[in-house]
Amino acid sequence: MSLHLVLVIVHVVASAITLGATAAYTIAISLAERAPAHLAFTIATVRRSDRVLAIPAFLVTLVTGVWITVDEQIPFDRFWIAWSLAIFAVILVVGFTVWGPVVRRELAALSRGGMADAEYPRLRVQARVLEYGTIAALVVIFALMVAKPR
Repeated sequence: MSLHLVLVIVHVVASAITLGATAAYTIAISLAERAPAHLAFTIATVRRSDRVLAIPAFLVTLVTGVWITVDEQIPFDRFWIAWSLAIFAVILVVGFTVWGPVVRRELAALSRGGMADAEYPRLRVQARVLEYGTIAALVVIFALMVAKPR
């Protein structure tokens, strides 16, 4: 098996893990809202899992994608690569500068007063928008990588 094929396999698996984990986190938190006693634990668990599973897979996707692009001598100014990298960068920046702080404040609100805390509903809406936006952005990247439009 060639190194190139290994890179492609790792790239595809890491991409699937990233999208699957992000979608699963959204579902887990929505289900936990039906059992408020478990909500803070679920969000904290999702956050830990994100750090050890989804974020590393996301970064592996970037590294292997760039490596494959260089290995195949594909210009980075191709529409599908340029846009995928741009969307990737937005996800990365928003994840660390917006989503992370929102989740930390969400957990703080839950520890103060649970779902009844006045700040929690607003933070949950922000987190949900970020979750759905990230899932949509990842699906767009998947579509660009598969379709490779000119």
